[in-house]
Amino acid sequence: MTNYTTSNKNPLAVSDGFRMVFHRAPNTSYFCQNFIMPSVSVNETVVNRPVTDVYMPGDKIQAEALNITMLVAENMENYIEIYNWLDRSVTTNNSADKFDDVTVYILSSKNNANVGVTFHNAFPTSIGSINFNVQDADITYAQVDVTFRFDYFTLTSYGGSSTTAAP
Repeated sequence: MTNYTTSNKNPLAVSDGFRMVFHRAPNTSYFCQNFIMPSVSVNETVVNRPVTDVYMPGDKIQAEALNITMLVAENMENYIEIYNWLDRSVTTNNSADKFDDVTVYILSSKNNANVGVTFHNAFPTSIGSINFNVQDADITYAQVDVTFRFDYFTLTSYGGSSTTAAP
């Protein structure tokens, strides 16, 4: 007989949605269409043995960048928010103008916040291109990809009280 330790046996439905909160860029929060949860890995150390090598966990956890896709508002205010944030991060010496804690609330099937993922000290590193094409017969809405780097992220479960941090 198998003993399960989880209290919720429902799989995560990514179509249930999420809510992303940028304090520095509130219009970006509204128009965010998707995000990719960064992969996390640990480097490995090889221990040489006479017959076969043995692998051990290394000393660093590494996370990929945070990538989002957002619709571009008609007056481009969310694009301008990210562009100005990029510009400030390069041209200012004030670290308060460079970083923001970005929180993603993963929603349950009942549209409640189930898990919060906070990316600490995040800053944009790139904003993608926008393709303007007047030859397209259908109405298409401009989307743009934005990449962020961060120091580490924390996971908070709202169904329980667990919080864990990665890199």
